Amino acid sequence: MAVRKRYLRFLGPAMGVLVLLAVLLLWISGFGFRYLFQKPVPLASLSEPLPGTYVTLPVEDVTDTFAVYGYAGDDGQPVVRERYCLWVRDGKYLILRLTKPYAALLEQYENRSALVEAGKVGSVLELDFGELKGTLNRVPNSVDKQLREWITAHQINANALTDRLTGADLSAYAGAETGDYSAYLDAVILPVQLNTGWLGARSGGLVKTLSVLALILFLGAVALAVTVFLGLWEKPTRAAVRQFGQNRLATDYNTAEVFGPQLIIGHDFLWAAGPLFTQVLELKEILWAYPRSKRQEGGSLRWRLVLKTERGEEAVVKLSGESETEKAIACIQSRGFPLTVGFDKEKQKLFKKDLTAFKNKVRNGSI
Repeated sequence: MAVRKRYLRFLGPAMGVLVLLAVLLLWISGFGFRYLFQKPVPLASLSEPLPGTYVTLPVEDVTDTFAVYGYAGDDGQPVVRERYCLWVRDGKYLILRLTKPYAALLEQYENRSALVEAGKVGSVLELDFGELKGTLNRVPNSVDKQLREWITAHQINANALTDRLTGADLSAYAGAETGDYSAYLDAVILPVQLNTGWLGARSGGLVKTLSVLALILFLGAVALAVTVFLGLWEKPTRAAVRQFGQNRLATDYNTAEVFGPQLIIGHDFLWAAGPLFTQVLELKEILWAYPRSKRQEGGSLRWRLVLKTERGEEAVVKLSGESETEKAIACIQSRGFPLTVGFDKEKQKLFKKDLTAFKNKVRNGSI
């Protein structure tokens, strides 16, 4: 339980951070992934277009275009990036914001006669122009203003007080006779627009990217939870329990001396705890112990205790300072098992080259 508590102090927050980051990404995406599991409804079937509704509209139902944005390609030809179009029903204007792929569909529809004349198709009836698909969202003020200016300049007949596009009579609206068409425009321009290719409040590409990243983070959290459930971080401890028995280890652990959070020294065993794994070593197997220090920024020293065993294993634990490191080494020596202390290059060379010879020298006290 002590070992489990230690690694959960690291893994628990790690899993929490992964889940929180996943939720944050989904929040940034407006949780638009849910639209991937919805079937869009025909826009014409709605009695009232509401924000957040996922809809489709046949390309041939587009009424008119009031703004086009783009740039000149490498060949000097215009490339359409966005088109702002209209769908008119029952005298009401609904804005269609067509992103590049959908603008291309509309352009194909507009050039349908040319396709027939060029012999590419036998009849317009053979063509499937496709559908606009996206989400209804609130109309930005800048787009609303632009549409009002376009209707006023191009569609309203000031003399007859009629709307050329819809045939509406403006005479009943306040201010129309004096050239103020605000009341009429307020009544006929719907407060939502169709953002093609959008999944909710964000573009489909952004939603899909952020959703995939969120899924990866969430699966990472699940994977960590599975490793905890399977006890993968407890393997060294479980192996020691199988080899030496639960009671013997527990007894030695409960009477051990503690040297900081990473080192516990019993009478027969030593626990060297890392952030995730905790090594359980028999004290009689430890052949060599020496301190290692490293100067940090600011001039302070960071101390480590290095332990090497007769099987060639190594355990390195962080201690608070030189004094604690010396006390830990003295504690290991007090257990009465053969041990060489201190680092030098000759010891390191022999340990790497001939572990058996190193072990024998430690046992007979010649090193």
